[in-house]
Amino acid sequence: MHVLIVLAHPEKQSFNAHLAEKTRQTLLDLGHEATLINLYGEDFDPREADWHYSARKDVDKFDAMQEQRHHWHMKKLPSTVERHISLLSRADAVVIHFPFWWFGAPAILKGWLDRVLVYGGLYKSDMRHEDGSMRGKKALLVSTAGASMQACAPNGRDGDMRLMLWPLMYSLHYVGFDVLEPHLIYGVRGGLVADDEKRQRDQLTQQSLEYQAKLARWTDWPSVPFNRNEDFTDGQALKPDAPVYSPFVRHAEVADTAVQAEISQL
Repeated sequence: MHVLIVLAHPEKQSFNAHLAEKTRQTLLDLGHEATLINLYGEDFDPREADWHYSARKDVDKFDAMQEQRHHWHMKKLPSTVERHISLLSRADAVVIHFPFWWFGAPAILKGWLDRVLVYGGLYKSDMRHEDGSMRGKKALLVSTAGASMQACAPNGRDGDMRLMLWPLMYSLHYVGFDVLEPHLIYGVRGGLVADDEKRQRDQLTQQSLEYQAKLARWTDWPSVPFNRNEDFTDGQALKPDAPVYSPFVRHAEVADTAVQAEISQL
């Protein structure tokens, strides 16, 4: 198995960078191939813009999707994007390491998706979801939060961290990945001193060991469920008898009931 590891953290001595290297080492020890991309280390430009494209289809108006498709077919995508697509295509799985900043992934990771998941190449109208270009491949998010596990719980003060990662997981599902349950680590804070710093170092060492042990049992890792094409009508509405896996995609009458219940409490 070949695994692509994507790191999105600006500090090379961060716990995220440490975990990314442990991912690489663990997979190599298991006999797999592993390639690590450090987005900040490469100075990856997350901004999708006209200056990336050398053979514009329309020089008067920049349409990102059309220019992506045009340059894909012309084989003139930016060299960095071409290399990352090649690595994705070769990989059997991708593991993405990043900190949970402002209730989501860092901008550089969102920009990586914007630029590398090229329209017309990695997805199009008939090449999405279970029919996506990455079908048969696995994707895993490994993220750290400064807040506690309770604060990031569904009933926590900061909200459900896993739920807030659903858009990122869905993006990977959209291009065909089998998305694994994210591995979330809480209470990763900087600026600690003395006993507090030692206590956290010991906790993170244990967290790292537990993560490596779990990674060694890769085939047992559960997947995140998503609705399939058959669950929707031709008009893209969820069928009445289809299962619901997320509040982002649910039956309309359930959503209406919830809204009415909230209004009644005002």
